[in-house]
Amino acid sequence: MRVGAALALVVICCAGCGGARHAAVTTTVEAKRALAPAGLRVGVVGPLRLDVPGVVVRRGRLPELAGLPLVVASARVVDPARVADAARSNPDTHYALIGASTKGDRVPNLVGVVLRDDEAARLGGIVAGLVASGNGGATPRVAWIGPQEQKLAAAFGQGVHRADSSVVVLRQWSKRIPARCEEAALTAIERGAVIVMAHGGLCADAAAQGAHQQNLPALRLADFELPSVAADVIVRDAVAGVYQGNEDIVFGATSGAIAIGPLDPRISLGTVVRARAVAGAG
Repeated sequence: MRVGAALALVVICCAGCGGARHAAVTTTVEAKRALAPAGLRVGVVGPLRLDVPGVVVRRGRLPELAGLPLVVASARVVDPARVADAARSNPDTHYALIGASTKGDRVPNLVGVVLRDDEAARLGGIVAGLVASGNGGATPRVAWIGPQEQKLAAAFGQGVHRADSSVVVLRQWSKRIPARCEEAALTAIERGAVIVMAHGGLCADAAAQGAHQQNLPALRLADFELPSVAADVIVRDAVAGVYQGNEDIVFGATSGAIAIGPLDPRISLGTVVRARAVAGAG
């Protein structure tokens, strides 16, 4: 396939909340154009759901999918370096790493699909703020757990105060070690937190375990990230004969890739509905 000149790509898709249509971020990418065959074959690595008419989906591991026109891989289950290596080894297959950047390891036939984690943290803060506000008490408290990720913790706090400015936000820092994260969550709860949130991975699992021991809810960024929405856009572009590479594409709340997904069952449906209303009002 012939590499085209750099062009501006505007991704349009439907937001997951509120039913409004929005344009995702506009970015300049290096694209490859080709006629997409009927029944485009797409390889999928990880728990991504595709809802694109006319594609033939094959699931498996990276080595098994080489040779297909397009492979979309979830960064939650496969190391970005492995995806980059696969792209270099199979230049005729296009790869999309869903949920992570390819910065520092660019490949012409590999695109990074980045989800706005700060927006996910802010949305989590809105949910946490409403949980705390509805819990009663003179000084309702919530907590961010884990390593000192100042940007995410600040976004979480902004969301909390957007829901209820009277809620106190605790930052219970810890190393990214599960036992430390659980201990941090329990410490925050001892300080009065009625809900905790952490970034992800084993640290978030441990923080949630600590909260659940006290019959309290917990949140993580993945609760507000919908990578399948972004994957759908990438596949639809491929059906149209457009393949991105050597670049990152960023998806946020306006694209529907950041929204409220399934939450801790300790959080009521009413709270979820109110959180969507607060987020949509901004």
